[in-house]
Amino acid sequence: MCYNASMHTFHVVIYKIIQFFVRIWFAVSGKYSFSGTDPKSSPDLILTNHNTNWDFLYFGTAFRKHMYFVASEHIFRSGFVSAVIKFLVSPIARKKGASSINTVREIKDRLSKGYNVCMMAEGNRSFTGETGFVSPATAKLVKSSGAGLSTFRLHGGYFVNPRWSRKTRKGPIWGEIVAHYDAKQLASMKTAEIYEIIKRDLFVDAYEDQDKFHYEYKTQAPAEDLETALFACPDCGSFGTLESTGDRLVCASCGSEHIFDREGYFSRPDGRPAAFRTTLDWGEWQNAALKEKIAAIGEHELIRKDGGAKLFLVHPLEGKICAAEGTVELYKDELRITDGDAVLKSFDIRSVSNMAVILVNTLLFSADDGYYELRLPNKASALHYLISYYYINGKEYKD
Repeated sequence: MCYNASMHTFHVVIYKIIQFFVRIWFAVSGKYSFSGTDPKSSPDLILTNHNTNWDFLYFGTAFRKHMYFVASEHIFRSGFVSAVIKFLVSPIARKKGASSINTVREIKDRLSKGYNVCMMAEGNRSFTGETGFVSPATAKLVKSSGAGLSTFRLHGGYFVNPRWSRKTRKGPIWGEIVAHYDAKQLASMKTAEIYEIIKRDLFVDAYEDQDKFHYEYKTQAPAEDLETALFACPDCGSFGTLESTGDRLVCASCGSEHIFDREGYFSRPDGRPAAFRTTLDWGEWQNAALKEKIAAIGEHELIRKDGGAKLFLVHPLEGKICAAEGTVELYKDELRITDGDAVLKSFDIRSVSNMAVILVNTLLFSADDGYYELRLPNKASALHYLISYYYINGKEYKD
């Protein structure tokens, strides 16, 4: 752990150097703007929403003061690159799909030393454009840390770097430092009150912004990979049959076709009204449809399967080894990897805990015998598996 007093000074210097060049780049390119007053007090826990793969550059530009970032554990498993990142900026690892006890402990430790910490409160980027679920435990962390709280909102990121896409788009992105609450003020507040201000300050509806501004986010293939987020056809009700090409999302089962334009809205090529205007509306409908389907099917009825999957046993912060390779099959009672008739690895779906999606189509989860990464083929929807897992276990899914 590289955060003792001497290393902290080194990290501050590196942070300022990176910040200097990033600020110049944003100023020259005109790709990003921000507003709000950077609070001077420290230590601060800085909470933000989560939009892009490069959010830390946007936050780090808006706040002049040095901060340590909480980052997904998988970035610590890339050998030399990970070693360089840890040495230069010493991020705090967050193990998705597993307990966050160690992450909370390290955040508190750094705050207690007077260091600022920045955390993306959702933990995951939204697939549909609206700020996702923030755990009530985040408010408990704020309350118990004894530090101040700063909140930050990023706009436009959903369209610049869609969660479901492997390509970025050119278009406006902007941020705002929303508010600052000092330690004394937080001490007088109830945890429930802190939770409400966190949700309020971080909330962004990407389509509410688009309805105001109608910005264009330029790309050659606006709909490419959209089936990783939208996996249910609203015309025939089938699951896992949507396919994207260019600006089109087509159902292989019924042939229905939607155009997804550069502003992020749906239309039909024949001029009829689209089933849904936005990914947010489509996503809300498909989640309800999936919940209804899962409630109606039998215990060992297939929900989804995809060939070309790889299952890894992960050693957190170190590396991973391949545990199985073949077809992944999800049933109401079981998640398994098969090769023909042979079952290579099987999990009781109700014993799997803390499942999460990273990147576009990779799942992380904990099971009785370890911590796993399930990498799906290119256009398979990890989100379909994740939401199914929630509903099978009687939980509400919140994007």
